Amino acid sequence: MTRSDPAVVRFPAEVDLTNGELVLGEARRALRSGAAGLVLDLSGCAFCDSAGPNAIFRSALRADAMGVPVVVVLPRRGIVRKICDIAGVTRRLTTVHDLGAARRALSARLAASE
Repeated sequence: MTRSDPAVVRFPAEVDLTNGELVLGEARRALRSGAAGLVLDLSGCAFCDSAGPNAIFRSALRADAMGVPVVVVLPRRGIVRKICDIAGVTRRLTTVHDLGAARRALSARLAASE
């Protein structure tokens, strides 16, 4: 990965207390590798409890401290979307519905910051 490449962290089918820290660890590793942007991809996630938004927000805080933009890919509907809506993910972070849109959003943000 070069500094111009965004890192994509794909969340597993279920995120809960047992694996939320693992997802956060993946995001931290991606940020340490020098990624220009971070995509948190929940498109394949069918269930999450509060550990999902927790991993999202903690990853975003770390990325923000490093000056790295974050985009979250969320399903259009379902329990994961509802949990993220309730937790404020959709109000506080850039969210899109697919990976292509996430890459375009990051490209636009990175171009604007140059």
